[in-house]
Amino acid sequence: MKRRQRGQTLVEMAMISPFLIMILLMMIDCGRAAYAYSTLAGAARDGARAAVTTGVSRPDNAWVAGAVKQNAYGVQLSSGSCMNDAPPASPSMAPNTGLIYVGAGSGNTVTNAPAGQPPAAAVGSCGAVIPSYAGHNALAVTVKYNFQPLTPFGSQFFPGGIVMTVTSTMSTEY
Repeated sequence: MKRRQRGQTLVEMAMISPFLIMILLMMIDCGRAAYAYSTLAGAARDGARAAVTTGVSRPDNAWVAGAVKQNAYGVQLSSGSCMNDAPPASPSMAPNTGLIYVGAGSGNTVTNAPAGQPPAAAVGSCGAVIPSYAGHNALAVTVKYNFQPLTPFGSQFFPGGIVMTVTSTMSTEY
């Protein structure tokens, strides 16, 4: 290889390497997003399973939230302010954090909480808590997570992050 050709190769590599690095970092962000979504889906499913279990001690909101958090590896979650209300369309969350909600599933207009949760009247902006004591009522566990891309390129397109919403619904069999 001649000296001129080596210089040309070096210049070409210098021109294309920023694009290659940017594509690599975007792929890493996509992988992180896929991992977060998959983890949230599994955690919501396990939370819904915990919400509909029966036995001597019936589950409450804290039990369900604990089941979700226990199965959300590498994802920071906390309970929503009005945990048994429908989740807001766009809750305010810090980057890379999420909120857990337990409520009525589709077709269920009667109950909105697991059987172990004590009933409560509406307080402030939170609705009433109506536990599912008997019957086959759909309970849904919803997790909202604010995914923030690591790369500056991704953050330019999504400055507030990407809100991922995962819902898992199961029927109570008390």
